[in-house]
Amino acid sequence: MKSFKLLIIILFLLVGLKASAQTVSGTLFNLPQQKVYLNAYTGLGLETIDSVMLSQDKRVDFNTQLAKGMYQIETEYGFAFDFLYDNKNVKFVLRDINKLDEIEFIDSQLNSDWYRYLVFKAQIMESQDLLKPVLRSYDKKTEFYINAKNEYQKLQNSFVAFTDSLLKNNNYASTLISVDRFLPLNLDVDFEKQRKELIANFFNEVDFTDLSLIPTNVLTTKIIDFLSIQQVAGQTHDQQIMAIILGIDNVLYRTSVSFDMYKFVFQYLIEGFNELAYEEIVDYMTRIPYLEEMQCDENQYNDLLSIVEFNSRVKIGSKAKNICGKTIFDEDFDMYNIDNDYTIVYFWSYTCEHCRENIVELKSFLDENPDFSLVAVSVKGELKKIKNIVRKNKVRGFFYHDGLEWNCPYVDDYAVTATPSFYLLDKDKKIVFKPFDFEEFVQFVNIIKQ
Repeated sequence: MKSFKLLIIILFLLVGLKASAQTVSGTLFNLPQQKVYLNAYTGLGLETIDSVMLSQDKRVDFNTQLAKGMYQIETEYGFAFDFLYDNKNVKFVLRDINKLDEIEFIDSQLNSDWYRYLVFKAQIMESQDLLKPVLRSYDKKTEFYINAKNEYQKLQNSFVAFTDSLLKNNNYASTLISVDRFLPLNLDVDFEKQRKELIANFFNEVDFTDLSLIPTNVLTTKIIDFLSIQQVAGQTHDQQIMAIILGIDNVLYRTSVSFDMYKFVFQYLIEGFNELAYEEIVDYMTRIPYLEEMQCDENQYNDLLSIVEFNSRVKIGSKAKNICGKTIFDEDFDMYNIDNDYTIVYFWSYTCEHCRENIVELKSFLDENPDFSLVAVSVKGELKKIKNIVRKNKVRGFFYHDGLEWNCPYVDDYAVTATPSFYLLDKDKKIVFKPFDFEEFVQFVNIIKQ
């Protein structure tokens, strides 16, 4: 009898343990049944770590072990929202996907704080954007200007007071809010003085030794915003490049207090500007600025060198790595054997709505330009759905899918860090252009065909 009681106790304990293992769960009303992905922010991008089917009663349950950071719920048809995790189960209810600001987090103060902050920040910025043209253009002596200035100051004060109240909760959300919130402007000085003050104080609230900032989109957004204010109207291309380089230099100097932070920011920036084909900036970064400040060991130094090498593989003028094998329709192909003036290499994800739109645009482009060939490598999506979209749109080209997603060797060969990614090759399979998007690709083609 005692052994039976012991068995019952053990069974109850196991059931309890199973229930407590649940990490992320919630209800997504007014959505058709579909696959739902759990993505993790790595700082460098998003990585899918789990997926489930939305149940008949509109629930999702992920029992995946998570680390502290920012995550994303993404549905198969493109709806997505972010949340924070800090070693406590996350439960949510979203009654209307068109009203994300009304999402409810159950017993999660940090997520409630984060969404209250995002909603309030958006409202403040929208109101400020309406007032900015007045502050920049109107006579400062007019009553209209003075009223607009006072209203703008009230908005700034309200934002500071609200965010200060959230910071008192002293949780992961407050850490991110202190980094993310924008600085108030001194309205008594001119625009150029405001910009200089903003640059000088931009990172005052950022602790570059805090590695919990890495698995989010907050720090990366902060850095990009900082680089954007380095540029001003009227700069030449060379002046813009120099301004960005000086901004990057400022950021890397600050991150040199921590090797892990420096490595992350260095990789994020060199990969990003490589993706944008800013070769002058990438060349500057290959020197690994402030390396001597960190006193890194041999292994750490080799880590940085490997990042540089990775981003040097797809330089303009270099010969592209070959892509070959079997297409999704089981046909043999070898990119080096394609006999055409130009070859488009396109990395895409079925789950990316913009990528699917590109497929339709590529179909029209290829129909009008028979001297171009297409090699498309899918890094995410189900084979059946990839086949369907290609057949439906009757796209001419070689479509490759090995099911390895981001572990596909061609992703590494082409230093791909995001989808969609384009490369344009000439007849000899040398890289002639790395467009940012399809529109930039078409603009380049129009130039070379003139």
